[in-house]
Amino acid sequence: MIKLPGNTSIVCLALAGILVSGVTLGQAQSASHLDKHARKILHKLAKYPSGRYLHLVMRAHNNSYGALGQLSPNSFTFVNADTNSTASYAYSDVERVNAAKEPIGEGTEPRRHIRHLVPIVVSAAAVGAAGAVYAAER
Repeated sequence: MIKLPGNTSIVCLALAGILVSGVTLGQAQSASHLDKHARKILHKLAKYPSGRYLHLVMRAHNNSYGALGQLSPNSFTFVNADTNSTASYAYSDVERVNAAKEPIGEGTEPRRHIRHLVPIVVSAAAVGAAGAVYAAER
């Protein structure tokens, strides 16, 4: 065995080199995982039109509600509903995207469903008329 100054052998240096290369390979694999996740978030956001009200869950475990802005290859803009400020986020910063259940803006107010009301009123009138006929014959 070859000895280096300070009682360090070549085997120990080789072992240290292998360990360091293993750590860098592990980081490279996790970086490719982040790239895959970022592409997944990009594809999910691309399904929504600009201005769509969304719920973002960030990797830092905070939530953001707001409107989707412009998409770019590495990031996207988002208008926060609480502060009405525009921020740019990287796709890798987002853990999950959900379509918010409460859309905002013009044209999203609850509508009256007349098509449901008409059959209900007609049915109630028919039951009332049948009850009146039954009471008159009795």
